[in-house]
This record gives sequence, C-alpha cells and structure tokens, in this order.
Amino acid sequence: MPDKPVHFPQKSDKQSGKLVRSFSSLKHELQAKHIKYMLIFTLAPIFPSMRDSLRVDAYPLFGLNSIFLMGIAYSLGIGLLFAFAKLENIARYARHVVMFMALGFVLWLILPIGPLATLAGIVFSLLFGGCAGFQLFGFGCALNDTERLIGAAITSLFCLLFQLFIALVPLSGNSGIVFVALQVLVSAKCLTLYQEQDFEHIKNKSIEGHGKKLAPALFFFFAHRAIVFFYSYLPAAPSQLISGIAGLFVFALCIIIYVAAKFKIWHMCNMFFVGMAVTFILRLLLPNSHGALAASITQGFSHMGFIASYYLLGLVLGKFVNFKLFKWVLAFIFNASLLLHIIPGILAKKAPEMMPLVGTLTTMGLFVLFTLMMPLMSQQLFIKTAVPENTQEKHQQLVLNFGFTLREEEVVKCLRKGMTYKQCAAELHISQNTVKFHALNVYRKAGVTSRGELMALFLDE
Repeated sequence: MPDKPVHFPQKSDKQSGKLVRSFSSLKHELQAKHIKYMLIFTLAPIFPSMRDSLRVDAYPLFGLNSIFLMGIAYSLGIGLLFAFAKLENIARYARHVVMFMALGFVLWLILPIGPLATLAGIVFSLLFGGCAGFQLFGFGCALNDTERLIGAAITSLFCLLFQLFIALVPLSGNSGIVFVALQVLVSAKCLTLYQEQDFEHIKNKSIEGHGKKLAPALFFFFAHRAIVFFYSYLPAAPSQLISGIAGLFVFALCIIIYVAAKFKIWHMCNMFFVGMAVTFILRLLLPNSHGALAASITQGFSHMGFIASYYLLGLVLGKFVNFKLFKWVLAFIFNASLLLHIIPGILAKKAPEMMPLVGTLTTMGLFVLFTLMMPLMSQQLFIKTAVPENTQEKHQQLVLNFGFTLREEEVVKCLRKGMTYKQCAAELHISQNTVKFHALNVYRKAGVTSRGELMALFLDE
C-alpha cells in the first residue's frame, strides 16, 4: 500500500490549531475545577465603577465619605491580611477570612444607617480585600497564561452584564448592594475550594532578576488603576444601558484583537490607552451632558485595561515571584495604590472643573511612558529562545496530529528537556500529580509507554 502523505500545516493551519487547542485546554482545566482560581470577582473594579451606588445614604465617618473609607480599607486588606498567611495552611486561612468577610457583609447590610453600619462596612471591606489577596495568589500561582486571560475576561464580563442588568431592571437604589452580594457569594464558594497541594510547586522556588520582570507589568497595573480612578470621580454617565452595550462591544473587540494579534497582549494595552484618552477628551471638549453621553460609549475600553493589567500581574507573580516576595509585592502595589484613591478625590473636591484636563494629560503621559517601555516589557516577559524553524514545524506537526492540549504540550516540552516531574511542576506552576496526569495522557495519545519512547518519537521526526 502506498504511504499515507504527510501534511505539514501551513501558517493558517497552525493558527487554527492553536485556537482549537486553546479551547480544548480551557475545557480540560474547567473539568479539573481550576475555575475556582479563575473567578477573581473580588478583584473587580468595585469601588471605582460602583462608587456612587453602593449605599447612597451611607453615614459619613470622621467627616469622610464612607465609600471612600471602604475603598481605602479594601486596598489595605489585600496586602495586610495576606501577610499573615503561611503556605502550608493557606487554604484553611483563606476559609477563615472568607467566613468573617461574609459575616461582616451581613452586618453591614442589616444594621441601620449610622456610624455602626459604616464601621461594619469598613471591616467588611478590609476582609473583602483580604479575600482579594488570596484570589490574586491563586490566580497567579495555580493557572497558566490562557486561564489567567479567560479569568480576567470573565470578571470583566460579569461587571458589564450586571451594568446592563441594572439598566433594564430597576433595583430602587440597591444595585450596588446586589452587585457586591453576588461577588461575595461567588468568591466565598471559590475560596472554600482552595487546596494547599495546588501551591506545592512554589515551596522552594528560586527567583533571579525579578526586578526587571516585575517593573514593566507593575507599571501598566498602576497606569490602569490611576486612569480608571481619575475617571471614576467624574460625574456618572447618563445612560447605563448605552455604556453597558458599548462595553460589551469593546469586550468583543478585545477578544478579537487578542486572537488576531496572535495572542499578544500589547495591542490590548495600547487600545486601553487610546480609548481612555478619547474618553477624557470627550468629557473635556463637549458640554457636560453631551460629553458624558459620548464618553460612556468609549469608557468601555477601561475593561480592556482591566483584563490586560491583571493578566500581566498574574503572569509576573506566577512566574517570577516566590511566596515571600509575593507578600511584599502584594502589600506594596495595593497600599501604594491608596494614593490613586486620595489624589483624584482631593482634586475632585477642590477643583472639579480641572478633572477632565488632568485626566487627559495623565492618560496621555502614561501612554507615552508605556510606549517607551514596551521594548523592555516585551524582552523581559515574552521573548523566548529561538527554535530552528524546521524543528519547530516538525514539533508542531506532531502536537497537532496527536491532539495535545496546551498544557500537555507544555509538559512534553519539559519532559524533552529531561526534567523530573517535580521540576516540571515548578516550571509550570502546577502540582506533581497534575504533571503526572498530563504525562499519562500524552503517552496514551502518542501511543507510547515511557518517556524514552516519547523522546525517540520526536527525535525520529
């Protein structure tokens, strides 16, 4: 019988194959219950986006707006509560924090408006921030890049869908309470499912040159928060419905850009800066009502920045940081971001007419700095050692022919380097049992029974 012709995939085949394997990998991870690490609802931009709707009649404390105080408590809680965590009992500690967080939310909800209710709200926000610290830890250390992107996108989509919901279903001023209640329920469910073994791979993790890896991603994270906080202190958009629909359109555009750009995050970052610059300019140049309406259409680009910023933050925290350094970074970025609450808040009180101009200049200045830093960011985070084209094509052909998922392909690459299961787990930020599970799937799909046979298969090709 004549030999069956071998098909070497063309560029379009590779791209479609990568898409198929991306969705296949995601499906597998959902079945493996990694969804509990992907739903980072406590990290949604709650206080900037819902600042005026949480409790409009909340009692001020010390002469300060209660929602402003809750925002500060939230940022403090992310770093401070996680600082007491130990890796060997992190899941148990997370369950205790989430239990008290839920209790604090109920107290804040049922107490009559007054100083006591405001204090309960501040305590709840502190504990809610602590839960956000745990969710960021799981998001960075238990997921791969694809899962992080999808997790951030799901959180952003949740905010957008709720925005449409409150535009269509009147909640009599309780929209913010319902929004936070949903986040509390989902986050409580996810955090109670955390497992210590999912983080075993970082126990003895060594780090080198982490400063160069962290700096560029942290810059974009702070830039995103600064721009969004500045915008949140402008008068609210007149139409939640228009803003929500436009946001969903931008969300779809975000995913299309990411896929069309061959899974490069930089285009998403650039679109965030451009979209928010246009938003501020519209508020600056047009009259109040018209400017707010026009800006509500482009303000959806803030969600593009949310997805990109948390994807990059999870990337550097998961790959280039050990447990001790993670605590320091977490405390620094969220405590330092308190300035991003305070500065626009003071400016909005003393010179509200200056807010659109300052926001425009801030956005454009940060965009220029980001453009200058982009080569460094790309070099530090994403450039990998070049692989000869013919070797890469043959490797890709086998991967496609055997139907390996993205995670299985990553395990294959580690095994071909001669790594042990323990070393593979440390490299991929998963447990040894997960590595073994994927390795057995690889052997089954490739029709081999050992690592030696697998390596010989690739060497023959």
